Amino acid sequence: MYIGAVIGGEPMWRITYEKSNLVSRRRGTLPVILSCPHDGKEVPRGVPKRTGSNPDCPPFKTSRDLHTREITEGVAQRLLEMFKEAPYVIVAEFHRQYIDANRPSNCGFEVSAAQLFYDEYHNTLRSFVNEIRAENGGLGLLFDIHGTRVIENDPADLYLGTDNGKSVQRLQKIDRQVLWRRRSLRGLLGPEAAGYVISPKQQGIPETSDVDGGHTIRTYGSSHSDGLDAIQIEIASPLRDRKDKREALTEHLASAIGNLVDRYASAHTLTALQKVSFLSGDFDQLVTGEVQPHSESSDSLLQLGGKLQNRGRVEIRHDPGNAANGVAPRRPGMLVLYG
Repeated sequence: MYIGAVIGGEPMWRITYEKSNLVSRRRGTLPVILSCPHDGKEVPRGVPKRTGSNPDCPPFKTSRDLHTREITEGVAQRLLEMFKEAPYVIVAEFHRQYIDANRPSNCGFEVSAAQLFYDEYHNTLRSFVNEIRAENGGLGLLFDIHGTRVIENDPADLYLGTDNGKSVQRLQKIDRQVLWRRRSLRGLLGPEAAGYVISPKQQGIPETSDVDGGHTIRTYGSSHSDGLDAIQIEIASPLRDRKDKREALTEHLASAIGNLVDRYASAHTLTALQKVSFLSGDFDQLVTGEVQPHSESSDSLLQLGGKLQNRGRVEIRHDPGNAANGVAPRRPGMLVLYG
């Protein structure tokens, strides 16, 4: 639910969260999930601290990713204010000393009493992924938010993990340069835009292994047919330790994520078109065309008036206008023909 207030004549809506089995969540409508698994401080009933008793599991951390919950909820609030729609949010309230939600179950906890809390987190996350896919034509974005130290051999402010591209396979099929364009998440947050140092720093360099993506993005990313494009965001401690830097980062993250929603997760711009209608040259007749896949070129055949005339593609560019200032969209769409 939202809590409403009126400030200066304008309504302000605050996101509130539901909590069950030490998992807080907000079911949204925007096709974005923000997950925060490691800033909880609660002690789950009947669950002792982990000891590393399973020899098949790698070494584990027990410290909190301090202030990542504040950043996660701050980004969610800014997205609500930007889109007038809330993202989906999930936050683990349990401390990582007891349960690690970003590991497979055999390594995430050690006693059966922990299963309830671990399953609450992952069942909720799976239901969010499924709902977004069903309502948005399979499109959507997942951002798993973490904290890290500055890595000595790879100093950076932010580390973006995609399992070296595997968790964003759908995006990379749309655009092979999706992670490296000036309007990518990296570009919008990087030195030339928001001013942060982003790892990896150059295309072709593998993601640093400690921060290349954990269980969440490997399970719910688009490497799976039932997943979303997923990115792990590791925030270095110097950005999290100071309130002014946290607030600036929250604003920058929300802006960058919002940009990606418009271009890569909006069903009205990316759903595969089956039919297009537009006015003919003399503006007195509506012409309907059929867009048919062309297997050899990976383009489409555009059929107008019943005749195959051009090989082409339909490109829709959305201009939302500015509802707050009463500015209507100026360019609802564009049809581009090639050949």
